[in-house]
Amino acid sequence: MFKKMSQMNTEINELIQKNITYYTLSFTTLIFAFLFFNISIISVYNIYRNNKTLNKSYTLSVYMNNNVSQNSIEKIEKNILNLDGIEKISYINKELAFQNLAAQLGLSNRGINNPLLNSFIVKTKGEKNLNEAKVIIDEIDGVKEVIINKKSVTALDEKIKRNNKLIIGLLIIILLPIKIMIFNIMHGSVVSQNHDIEAKLYLGMEKKEILRPYYFINNIKFISAALIGSLIFLNLYEFLRAQITGLNYLASTIQAGIVVGLILILIILSFPFLSFNLIKVKR
Repeated sequence: MFKKMSQMNTEINELIQKNITYYTLSFTTLIFAFLFFNISIISVYNIYRNNKTLNKSYTLSVYMNNNVSQNSIEKIEKNILNLDGIEKISYINKELAFQNLAAQLGLSNRGINNPLLNSFIVKTKGEKNLNEAKVIIDEIDGVKEVIINKKSVTALDEKIKRNNKLIIGLLIIILLPIKIMIFNIMHGSVVSQNHDIEAKLYLGMEKKEILRPYYFINNIKFISAALIGSLIFLNLYEFLRAQITGLNYLASTIQAGIVVGLILILIILSFPFLSFNLIKVKR
């Protein structure tokens, strides 16, 4: 066993020394490939998170009758909260709303009758739940009117659709070519040595023994590049979030690290098995 390990170690050293320039260039290229791979993955993740937030932002306003009691207001609130797809409900007192409006307009509210109504701002998950909630809330006793801002709904729909197209674009335009590039580099690492491999086959050596050092180098290079590329990305991500204002809406570095880590584990565990299918030589 130790003899075989020592022999393989010698073969690996010989292969690396013989092709040091190629291995250095391919390894560096792999690191950058994984760097951009992670950038794309986290971009998709952040857009997906943004879409989830937008999908919970469909809003309707519930205005109550002027003579409705506090007990009735609380009952209406409970009835609304029991509906499907309700994300958040906020009560707006008409007196406070009138004071804020007067302050914004620079007017005094003394001696002026308050025309506003007590109301709720209700946020639902998705447009379907929004429309269903409106129909039900309209029938609740004490509710005067339910209003949906159609322009706001249309703007939300368009933004979600635009984000979905961006996700698909990132997956097709960036992730797929990077994936192909990574596997082509790994495939080329052995294909470039086909002449030597086939020569050893003709000399009677077993294919499994010949390819073992190539598999080993391939896997170590792939895993090392994946780890280094991911660590570089996470450090850049943390730096950008800390230095550039207005990026607080992005996923935290810990969340990004978890996503990258899970994908990295999946890649590292699957590649040794996939690498056997990347190498094709004649028997």
